[in-house]
Amino acid sequence: MTKSARGAFRRNGVQRFSVTRTGRALAGGAVLTYLAGVALGYPLLTTIAVGTCTLLLGGMTAVLVRPVVVLSRKLPRERVSVGEPVEGSIEVRNPSRRPAPAFTAVDHVGDVAVELSVAPVPRGRTRALSYAVPTEHRGRMRLGPLTVERRDPLGLFLWAQRQTADGVLWVHPRTHPLRPLPAGTVLDHEGRTDDNARLGTITFAALREYVPGDDPRRIHWRSTARLGTLVVREYIDTTEPATSVLLDTRADRYDPAAFEEAVEITASVVGSVAGLGRPVVLRVVGERLDEILTAGATSTLDRLSLAQRTEDTAAVGMFGDLERLSAGGALVVVTGAVDTAVLARLARQRRRFSPVVVVSLPGDGTPGRPGIRRQLGMTTLTARTAVEAAAAWNRMVTGGTA
Repeated sequence: MTKSARGAFRRNGVQRFSVTRTGRALAGGAVLTYLAGVALGYPLLTTIAVGTCTLLLGGMTAVLVRPVVVLSRKLPRERVSVGEPVEGSIEVRNPSRRPAPAFTAVDHVGDVAVELSVAPVPRGRTRALSYAVPTEHRGRMRLGPLTVERRDPLGLFLWAQRQTADGVLWVHPRTHPLRPLPAGTVLDHEGRTDDNARLGTITFAALREYVPGDDPRRIHWRSTARLGTLVVREYIDTTEPATSVLLDTRADRYDPAAFEEAVEITASVVGSVAGLGRPVVLRVVGERLDEILTAGATSTLDRLSLAQRTEDTAAVGMFGDLERLSAGGALVVVTGAVDTAVLARLARQRRRFSPVVVVSLPGDGTPGRPGIRRQLGMTTLTARTAVEAAAAWNRMVTGGTA
């Protein structure tokens, strides 16, 4: 192995040698067996103890033959959707002058460990392995560490070496095709101004990479420092009708499965509007935007990947978020189980938005007949799943009931 390769190997690897639970039990048994054989005068017991120690020594020797390899991980993209098939690859390079023995490469995706058996790698050669990346759950998944592990055949000893720094995989919620709502009207043509906003833009929408010509005052320095590239805030134009979407996250409104369906339909509504190039504002109840941006979120789908149910069951926070939305355009509220009092308070938003649509996903165990209802001047869609809600939504828009 060249001097530069050895240096890279030392910098990458934090090595760890350990005795497994099985190894510790076997070693303890050997000691007790030997002591019992000496105390009781049974040569057979001491022979068994010596044989066990020989087995332990052989396992340790096998683990000490360590592969000198460099691993690297590659993914086709950093952002995927729930359930989307993604194939990751691991490149194994042997920079040394001797063959690398067989070992196990272990990668981590969130809480899931992916183990790959690697056959011996000849000196100076490279081998590529592929594996299915688990994408069953929405979220910001930590990738890594990617490690090299060497075990003896009986699993008595383990040697591991960390190879790469951690990465991130964003798993976005699924989206369903929706027909966009009518654009609505603008209630405040004057709008408000912001020191960081261009003329006619007042509402923060997302982050994106800097392009020549962007106003330097819109650079988001915290995200720029973390990502290593210039990132700017993007605002929407208040002279154009916007669609405001609010996701209720109160835990008493949903069970965990129903909340996932709510996140999916929220992402679908946002995507249907943004796909037309029209402004859309997303508000997630209880969301801490600074923490979201620090985590690396740069889009509404990133934000929805991190959405969680909140234990604060009071409706004060939700209605506070509604009042902070700029008036005008359409309003879509995605929630779980709704009662008459909540619907009555939502109906007051008709003075600020048109139309107002409430999407209710109460879950299988909560009463509520799926369908479309017109009440209190609003349209309420009740569904058990995001697929049902999407079908009802498209019927609503086609029938003009909104």
